[in-house]
Amino acid sequence: MFERLLHHSNTLGRIAPLLALTASLALPGAAISQEAPRHGGKVTINVHAEAPNFDPLASTEFGAHSRLGLALNRLVEWKTGPEIAYGAFVPKPALAESWDASADGLEYTFHLRKDAVWQDIAPVSGRPFVAADVLATYEAIRKEGVQKGQLAAVDTITAPDDHTVVMTLKRPDVALLQALAHQNMWILPREAFDGGYDRKTVVIGTGPWILKENQAGVATRYVRNPKYFGKSEAGEQLPYLDEVDILPIKDLNARIMAFRSGQIDIWFGPLNLTQMQELKQAVPDMKDIQTVANTQSELYLNPTFKPFADLRVRQAVNLAIDRQGLGEVVRGGGAIGGVVGPALVTQTLPQDERIALYGTPDHEKAKALLAEAGYAEGFSFELTVLNYGEEFVREAEWIQQDLAEIGVKAEIKMVDMVAGQALGKERNFQGMFLMMSPFGEANEYFGTHFLKGGNRNYTGIDDPELAKMIQDQQGTMDEAARQQKIWDIQRYVYKNVQNPLPIWAAVLLHPAQARVEGWHPMLTQGFPSLPEVWVTK
Repeated sequence: MFERLLHHSNTLGRIAPLLALTASLALPGAAISQEAPRHGGKVTINVHAEAPNFDPLASTEFGAHSRLGLALNRLVEWKTGPEIAYGAFVPKPALAESWDASADGLEYTFHLRKDAVWQDIAPVSGRPFVAADVLATYEAIRKEGVQKGQLAAVDTITAPDDHTVVMTLKRPDVALLQALAHQNMWILPREAFDGGYDRKTVVIGTGPWILKENQAGVATRYVRNPKYFGKSEAGEQLPYLDEVDILPIKDLNARIMAFRSGQIDIWFGPLNLTQMQELKQAVPDMKDIQTVANTQSELYLNPTFKPFADLRVRQAVNLAIDRQGLGEVVRGGGAIGGVVGPALVTQTLPQDERIALYGTPDHEKAKALLAEAGYAEGFSFELTVLNYGEEFVREAEWIQQDLAEIGVKAEIKMVDMVAGQALGKERNFQGMFLMMSPFGEANEYFGTHFLKGGNRNYTGIDDPELAKMIQDQQGTMDEAARQQKIWDIQRYVYKNVQNPLPIWAAVLLHPAQARVEGWHPMLTQGFPSLPEVWVTK
């Protein structure tokens, strides 16, 4: 511990105080330009992965969905802007220009845009967008899409006319709009599902840019869609940019050099605070945009390993971990984790409460709980750590040292991410440390982690009371009442489940060149603020 405190002290000399930094992370607030937006120009973004293919139903790969977002639209979109936090979902009309919900929450009627047309690419060739396209897309998703869970509450989908879609639900689902705005829920033309073209290789959308060229290892290039329906709040035609290039530079040092040289305008992907400082020294006028990451590290304790079957042992592990020290020393800032991650600012528990539940280590109390559970002398277990990079491994080592303070020996076993995810699905581990997948809604996190059959329920949680609480919040139409229920679920998980243990959400850095205006990074993939980005030169 003494060595760690020395490191802590040295590090704090280079970083902002943790709480002040955390408070500044609520909004993706770059300075707002005093100039009027202008049309024209080009920006280049780096996305550090290729698209395996362009079929949005085939995978959740960010390399694909980040690229699809420039050419496609969803029925409902995420609103963006300087006043909207990185993880706050504010619904914005997209291909649906408005919608109504019945009083019982079991029927939604979507009124579609009449001015949207498909891009002029065969075989769709610029025809109008109609309700049949929505039906074809959603029925294919319900049948075979990787994102079909987003429509799990939907019973029927009908189209009474070309510009109306009606969804009836099996049960009320207040998260439906956010499900339709999910980062994988792109609407395709019906020809994509009747053999008209191969959606793995051809992209035909209604979005702001047309995918002009995709050259693996070189670039994905887009040109402005002259028939895009989008307008700014001031009524100006969008997008402002004529062209966008996405570069697939995977090597971090190469990405840094590309940004320093001006080859990259907008940064996307991992970057730590030390690297950010080096960038600022090389590019002093760059925009320094910081948010809390839309993911967090988590510690899974498998109850099939006898000690972890006892809630008191899981509580002891929670009390052993000094998360705030970890966040300051290893990550240099960020926010303490929660059952719902802190990036979802309106749904996570308030920061003071998260600190009380997860950020107040007490080794004496932890030892007493271990003794009550019959482990006064401690125990050893294998901690499987997925390799998410150097800082993530340092988090695991920090936890290892904290657990040693209460007599629990964690023997770290490193595995790659694919192998680790397979072990998780097989529940073939004792303890596992991994990075949570990003989520845009508390309901999605609850369903995948705490319900029987959930694809990330790696510890086999099957708690009828918790399942009832999750279903209850899905059907609560009153926003304030639902908020309270979401918080109550998190408190229930803390008190009765303690699995997985949330650890830390790091700072997410989004540097951009000084000439880029209107850039507001958001939690969801597809760069929703990009249509309103413009360049000064």
